[in-house]
Amino acid sequence: MFFSGMIPVVASTSLMDEKRRVGRVQATYLTHLIKFTNWEQSDLPGKAESAKIIILGEDENGIVESFRFLASQTKMKIDRRDLEIIHFKNNLNSEAKLKLSQKPQVVFFLPESNFNVSEVKKLTPNSLLIGNGREFVVEFDGDISFRSSKNRIRLVINKKTFSRKSPKLSSRISTLRNVVEIVP
Repeated sequence: MFFSGMIPVVASTSLMDEKRRVGRVQATYLTHLIKFTNWEQSDLPGKAESAKIIILGEDENGIVESFRFLASQTKMKIDRRDLEIIHFKNNLNSEAKLKLSQKPQVVFFLPESNFNVSEVKKLTPNSLLIGNGREFVVEFDGDISFRSSKNRIRLVINKKTFSRKSPKLSSRISTLRNVVEIVP
């Protein structure tokens, strides 16, 4: 009886460890995706202002903390502009809408986000939209999504992100055939 009571705790801890690992991998991918994206000057804030990355939803994987850590350690910038990383939980919808209307460069939907993708796209037509699951790109016309498959994280990328003016993803990402799926 003692051991059967411990099994759920061990399984739960193992699941939490796996979620944290996934969060760290996604944060690492996110930093690389931003580095390989180019924006037109008209889609960037003024030279003295910070570029904005908005993260939407509940963070059960620790991705926000991991991404903030990586961004600070690498002194990440967007076109020589400092970054402002802003996280809105699901219950902060009106505050998020206000910040989204200020033209952020990146909007990342966490897996536990209940924000409406279509509504966000209307508020931020020139932002790089990143989400989770293949359907984020295929059904919601997002730019990039993370997809977990066979204990690996893969990227699903909308083909248009390579050809549009801004934000434009570098074609060098498409050469990573093991982790990238490009959809029309």
